Amino acid sequence: MKKLLLIIILASNFVVAQSIWNGPTLTFTKADNANPTLEANQDRITPNVWLTRGNNGGQLYNAKTESDSSKSTSPDDTRWAFGTTSSLGSLTFSTFRGTSKPKNAVGQNMVMHLVTDDIYIDIKITSWTSGNNSGGGFSYERSTDQSSASIEVYDKPALSIYPNPSTSFLRVIGLDSDESYRIYSILGTELQSGVISNDTEIDINVLKTGMYMLQLSDFTLPFVKK
Repeated sequence: MKKLLLIIILASNFVVAQSIWNGPTLTFTKADNANPTLEANQDRITPNVWLTRGNNGGQLYNAKTESDSSKSTSPDDTRWAFGTTSSLGSLTFSTFRGTSKPKNAVGQNMVMHLVTDDIYIDIKITSWTSGNNSGGGFSYERSTDQSSASIEVYDKPALSIYPNPSTSFLRVIGLDSDESYRIYSILGTELQSGVISNDTEIDINVLKTGMYMLQLSDFTLPFVKK
């Protein structure tokens, strides 16, 4: 009986460890006035949690289940605490609003719990545009899945853009067939479209210096035009 109990405890501890993401740090940014309904301006962490912020300058919300941050529990399906996952057992979790005002959390270590997925993520807000109708800009750094399984959530091939930043052209590495593409500004305006393959280039000479989003079916890749 004692042996069985020990096995159960060990198995339980193993499951908890697997729900802590301690992989390489990812930086997510939503620019002021960028369209929060576009995938490029949502941090789609898992199929259940897509974090973004409205341009009215409100709080974060989960675009998968919410259209704004009007609920006191926004973002849906998340809980927050100050600290790091290395001290998980001593943390007290609450709603995003119940933990702190975001502008006061800038630069502080926090942990986000994805409730349904039962995943704990280290996160640090690095910028937050304050004020009503301020554009809703923000950025944060967060940990990722060590196994990179989170990148494969949507069963998409591993794609990348080369060169990035670029001055004149783009290549998409990893395509296994021709793909239609669209290029959007960070405000969601479509600027260019066409068809791309592994052997062809996208001419971006007409674009001004700045950040853009390349949309391939439902896969979005950010790039910078120098």
